[in-house]
Amino acid sequence: MRSKYLFSLAVILIASVVAVLFQYYTGGMQRAEPVTITRNDHPRLVVALVPLDSRPPCTQFVDQLARLAGMELLLPPPELLDSYKQPSDKMALRNWLSQAARRSDAIIVSTDMLEHGGLLASRLNLGAKADSDAVLALLEDVHKAYPQVKLYAFHIIPRLLIADSADSALYQQKMLKYSVLKDEISLFENPADIDAFLALEKTIPAELVSRYRQLYENNLEENFKLVDLVEQGVLDGLVIGQDDGQPFGLPNMVKKRVSHYVSQKPAIDGKVFVTRGTDEVALTLLGHIANQTGGFEPKVYVQYSDSEAPGIIMPFMPHSVSRTVQEKLEIAGARAVFAPDDADYTLFVHIGTHKTTPARLQAAARTVNQLVKSGRKVAVVDLSEDYYAHETLLPYLLKEGVDLTRLAAYAGWNTTSNSIGTAVTQASIFTQALQAELPAAAALRLYKYQLEFLTARYLDDWYFQKDVQPLVNNQLRKARIDANDLGANFTRVDTQIRSLLADRADALFRQALQHRRIVVGRPQDQRTLVITSLSLESHLPWQRTFEILVNPSLSFAAAPD
Repeated sequence: MRSKYLFSLAVILIASVVAVLFQYYTGGMQRAEPVTITRNDHPRLVVALVPLDSRPPCTQFVDQLARLAGMELLLPPPELLDSYKQPSDKMALRNWLSQAARRSDAIIVSTDMLEHGGLLASRLNLGAKADSDAVLALLEDVHKAYPQVKLYAFHIIPRLLIADSADSALYQQKMLKYSVLKDEISLFENPADIDAFLALEKTIPAELVSRYRQLYENNLEENFKLVDLVEQGVLDGLVIGQDDGQPFGLPNMVKKRVSHYVSQKPAIDGKVFVTRGTDEVALTLLGHIANQTGGFEPKVYVQYSDSEAPGIIMPFMPHSVSRTVQEKLEIAGARAVFAPDDADYTLFVHIGTHKTTPARLQAAARTVNQLVKSGRKVAVVDLSEDYYAHETLLPYLLKEGVDLTRLAAYAGWNTTSNSIGTAVTQASIFTQALQAELPAAAALRLYKYQLEFLTARYLDDWYFQKDVQPLVNNQLRKARIDANDLGANFTRVDTQIRSLLADRADALFRQALQHRRIVVGRPQDQRTLVITSLSLESHLPWQRTFEILVNPSLSFAAAPD
């Protein structure tokens, strides 16, 4: 009888110990005191944005980083914006801007949205000269009515590939070659190129050639007028971005002429930026405003994972990776330094190619881990020349046990300019905030917004774009469904993607986020938190699988002693 009692007692004790251990390692943190994070009722600035289009990078990203910077972002109602192939309500947006200016400290305006109805609409050249004139006049009117409001604009040089009709698509590759040869001849005057150009021109409808060239002439003329508005003091800043391109082509000719025009006006030095990029331009302008109003010049040490990376010209880019880094730092108002000890953060740029080996990736991950453990702020740019997961760094960061919550930024979405611009902006805003001794409530908000944007980038830039999207697109291809026009298949595909991404989010949480300790606040009132849960909202914003809206929400608790 006694032995049975002792046995039962032993079972109870073992069960109790197991329960305690289970609670501690898996669920015990849920019993810790939850931390309530309050909203910011006193933003340092109110910024109105007329976005390039309605996609998350052009709207959601800017809103999230505005909150990180302690700002409030005013966005137009969604019903006024474009929706994939449906252009925006341009007149309503112009009226919205006039009203939003009344309560704004700064304004960022996509002239392409107001003139054409969005980025895709600008590729179709849907805006007439009257639209261009109306937008320029609107900018002058807003400045006249609210001279105290900082007014910034950005305008996009059209991409190299024509895309204005089904008919022109038949000549897309010929027009690509035409554009490249036109630029090369202007630079090198090679007789063989001239002969090839003249022969090629005869095979393309004259009306198409004329329309294509007129597109760039109109764009150049409007760029000149916008630069003049900066010189006149109407605009406080201007970014002229270049859509998808190559090292040669008509877009590059426009870019060079604009750059030369700007160089002739020394009075506007530091106010006009000519750069490669589209989707990230509003976001980088927000970073420019944050740094300028905060009197902060981020000092950045640029480090590459491979010695060849700086000179690589990535897909859709007209120039090298190092040139892109330089451009994005200039827009942010950041300064490159040559010693890591002098930097506010290290910009660690990884460019994966077909030459990238697992050993190189492992070595790069170890370098990042050493930097993080040494206490440095590190912004990671994680790109693949071929958009393949096996060329990217994130899986190796996870294997190496890098604390992903301690990165100053992470970006690996779409093009090189998109990612570098995003990483520089996030890291600059975050490190600026760390310069101030924030009170507890503000510090909690800062880390919540920082960690949620980081989590969104991991889930979108890697788990979706390098894993889920290729998987789903391959299935759609086999089923003969167009991934760029889902139609009646939208709901099914959207549901599948949400489910797949939720699984990846759960894996990321368990491997890299759960129970991570986060030290927040000033030395005199520091708090140590742990991440207790991750909830995720995600969906396809347009009728295609090209992009996704990812909105993670993290919960925190006070760390146990």
